[in-house]
Amino acid sequence: MQGLLSWWDGVELWLSGLGFVLQTVIVMPVVLLLAYLIALVIDALLGNGIRLLRRLRHSDRRLR
Repeated sequence: MQGLLSWWDGVELWLSGLGFVLQTVIVMPVVLLLAYLIALVIDALLGNGIRLLRRLRHSDRRLR
């Protein structure tokens, strides 16, 4: 864990030493990729949750 934190500190120092435009060019693709992956996970979780609720609701109506 200490190695990862040390590496991250080096990357952070390197990135903070760059100009704003270069920081933006480097950081934005990473942030956009992370946001896209998080959106995919949330979409899948919500889709499966809604599908499960519909299945439960549909089976509940059969019992009546």
